[in-house]
Amino acid sequence: MDSYAKLQAGFVSPKSAAGAISLVNAPIVIDREDFEGIHIAAATLAEDIARVTGGKAPTITPDQSPSPCVIIVGSVQRSKLIQKLVSKGCIDFKLIEGKWETWCTALVNAPWNGCANALVICGSDKRGTIFGIYSLSEQIGVSPWYWWADVPVKRSPSIYALAVNTVQGPPSIKYRGIFINDEAPALSAWVHEKYGPKYNSEFYKRVFELLLRLKANFLWPAMWFGYPHPGNSFFVDDPLNQKLADMYGIVVSTSHHEPMQRAMNEWFDEPYNEPEQSWNWIKNKQKITKYFVEGAQRASNFESVITIGMRGDGDREMEVENPQEVLKEVLSTQRRILSDVYGREDAVPQLIALYKEVQEYYENGLEIPEDVTLLFADDNFGTIRRLPTKAERNRRGGAGVYYHLEYVGEPRSYKWLNSNSLAKVWQQLDQAQRRGADQIWIFNVGDIKPLEVPLSFVMSLAWDTNALALGDLPAFFEHFTARTFGSELAVPAAELLLRYDKLIALRKHEHVEPETFSLVNYSEADNILASWQALLNDAEVLSARVLPATWPSFFQLVLHPIRASHIYMSLQICRAKNALYAKQRRNTANHYFNRSVALFKADFQLSQEYHTLLDRKWNHIMRQPHLGFRESWHAPSRDMISGLCLVQASQESNPIAGNVGVAVEGSEGVRPGLCNEESDRTHPSRRDLVSGVTLPIMEPYGPEKRSFELYARGPKVLTWEVTSPVEWMPVHARGTLDPTAEGRDPRIDVTVDWDMVPKDFDDEVLLVLQSDLGDYEHIHVPVKHRSVPPSFVGHVEADRVLSIPAARFANKSAAGRSSHPYLGREVSGAVGFRMQPDSGSKGCELLYPFLTFTSTTKASLHLIFTLTLDVDSTSPALYGLSLDEKDMEIHKLIQEPGRAGELPFGWLESVMDCVWVRKHEIDLGYVGAHTLKISLQDENVALEKVLIDVGGVRESYLGPPESFYVIA
Repeated sequence: MDSYAKLQAGFVSPKSAAGAISLVNAPIVIDREDFEGIHIAAATLAEDIARVTGGKAPTITPDQSPSPCVIIVGSVQRSKLIQKLVSKGCIDFKLIEGKWETWCTALVNAPWNGCANALVICGSDKRGTIFGIYSLSEQIGVSPWYWWADVPVKRSPSIYALAVNTVQGPPSIKYRGIFINDEAPALSAWVHEKYGPKYNSEFYKRVFELLLRLKANFLWPAMWFGYPHPGNSFFVDDPLNQKLADMYGIVVSTSHHEPMQRAMNEWFDEPYNEPEQSWNWIKNKQKITKYFVEGAQRASNFESVITIGMRGDGDREMEVENPQEVLKEVLSTQRRILSDVYGREDAVPQLIALYKEVQEYYENGLEIPEDVTLLFADDNFGTIRRLPTKAERNRRGGAGVYYHLEYVGEPRSYKWLNSNSLAKVWQQLDQAQRRGADQIWIFNVGDIKPLEVPLSFVMSLAWDTNALALGDLPAFFEHFTARTFGSELAVPAAELLLRYDKLIALRKHEHVEPETFSLVNYSEADNILASWQALLNDAEVLSARVLPATWPSFFQLVLHPIRASHIYMSLQICRAKNALYAKQRRNTANHYFNRSVALFKADFQLSQEYHTLLDRKWNHIMRQPHLGFRESWHAPSRDMISGLCLVQASQESNPIAGNVGVAVEGSEGVRPGLCNEESDRTHPSRRDLVSGVTLPIMEPYGPEKRSFELYARGPKVLTWEVTSPVEWMPVHARGTLDPTAEGRDPRIDVTVDWDMVPKDFDDEVLLVLQSDLGDYEHIHVPVKHRSVPPSFVGHVEADRVLSIPAARFANKSAAGRSSHPYLGREVSGAVGFRMQPDSGSKGCELLYPFLTFTSTTKASLHLIFTLTLDVDSTSPALYGLSLDEKDMEIHKLIQEPGRAGELPFGWLESVMDCVWVRKHEIDLGYVGAHTLKISLQDENVALEKVLIDVGGVRESYLGPPESFYVIA
């Protein structure tokens, strides 16, 4: 049993064991009167057994026919056979009695005359039984995504029921499901091709089965406008949709802006599509009330959760003078309708989605009936905005979360590939469950298929939030890959998914532009691209070991998202290099022009490769445009790249500028593209031009090397040489610049042998660059030889910066702290605080010792936190700071918005950066050792990085890499 098996106790095996019974050819016995959904699941189980064994599907019978072994499935509520076994004491019914969606298994000897043994799957209710049936399917080797992800079954001629009694459930979250949203163009085009012009019952059967196999039970159906107008309407597109959902066991609700079991698109059908029939409560109260009544009546025969409330047309705020008072009246009307239809106002489960402005109304005093579930929302980008306060946890209706795994809206949509960091998802949902939002978890999943990994994760978490230690992502991925690709590929495939998960935590694909990552500082762009390249290389190596039957699923789940991400990041960085190199008038700018065009084509070709797989089974599913967001937050209608530059490579450079260009770390060049008026080919740069040929300072506790590049600025072939005047800076390089050669310009690394450097050396070394065409330049290398006290342990300033990953705190036994090794943008993860029961602790303190060589009373302290929000309206998230044992200063993590319920100041930029950056001025008035103490005072605060700027921080996305850490 692997480390993830706690999610599902094993009760079958392909191998025999003591007391086990063979299930091969065992009939499936089910009471005629049991729920129809159980009959559907039993029929699917029979097909799954045939898939695994390669034989015929077992018979399904209501009769107690003689057989060496049978599989008995049924609910206590309706199955007389199960009830008899309970009354005979064959099943310990008390283990599941009265529980929600719970089941147990047992081996029963001689359940009736002529039958020797039975595996019994007994459910406390309809879905409990169904989940037990599908658990058997999964344990014999059929993935929940068998059809959707083209996962091959694990063939086995033998299936044994083990001599163990198991109990599963109740789930951690009562209602768990998906919102099919933003489904055009990809999913809609696929549905139209495969199922016809509507999202019909044949499509939804696939969705229902997937949900139940994932132990989910809840659905907000597809509802987007789109072709053919007016879009999707679950309740009228196919009369069987709602009936089949109830039959299968799926609880149907409607989205945050579709009240009273009406798809919003129905408003545009007869008799509501007249021009004067606006979706405005003040102007059209009578017609809208009738619309609500019809929805409630239509739903009364089916298991539902009724969404109440109202938003304006087009999923916007209502355009009325006092929307809060209008909503109050709407709620009163809706509750009266429910009382008329169901007999009591609270006779049917209800939710109100506190989405965007509706949360604001609630914070300002809008009263919600006690039995209605408060459905709090995230910020649309995976950060939960609000969770129940202590008082709200006592509400009869409880609370839940509406959470986005994809989104269309500001500041920029993300709909293409999975760009959800599971570490962040886990950190947020863990907070939700711990703070009492456990009634409903609904996930916006867009096109469904590209989100298989995160959807699998959140559904397993919703079933049992405590199945794994917080943050143990490797265990989840290994279980997922073992189930999908088999044990041989499980570990290496899991490692690939884990590395992908970490890289997408940097920034969502659609939020990356050519200027996002720095080309000139800290080698940032090159390092990020190198990580994607290494990941792709390893994925392609592993792909060679994948068997043909497994290839489609491996391509879809592992290779394609990695390859697509690598192409995307390469394209954006190539575009950036093309622009920068064109400013410098590098010949190489043209190489990156051509490379950008080739990558742009490769991006589309890869999507076409996805579409042609399996005889075009998934045609259209990767057609979401994702390049060209400049004009709007909305995804572009077609992919487009702009801003590419060409340099006239056949043209000679201005003689004053010379034939050889120099690009040092931290600089875009010497007046890029302009004539160098202060020097010529035979003299080095002077005055304000010196900065363009000056490397960042070299120190014993800084980077081991610095570097600069040489590049051609004309059509002539030349030879060059760089020499150093000192032995301890061993730079002696020569080469040829051929303007016609494709590829990378030569990079020269500069290193220092510190054992040979004179003590306390503080000066510049001038490297000499010469060419056979007469070019002459000095590259300035500032060198400062320093030392630290022998007893010091901690991070050391270099280049007037200290960069400290939060996970490198000194007091490793800090009480209450919770490491999140995969959370956030730092390689080492983040540090949070997770209160232990009855600990009495109110936070945790982290110590960071550091040493400075620069004295300043106005140093800048930057604290980089994972983007979280104030989820408790009565208690803001706080953190404290203390430098060198001074009094602790307490600060709010979140800057308050202008109005209650709004997103805070700075969110629009920070949500794409995935972090908050909080800046403080600190006094470093003396040179030497210091200690920074940071107190985390809320569970929803996660610290990623500490940055101390004493004048040296250069512009970049991630900031400087970790400073040198001295060990005594």
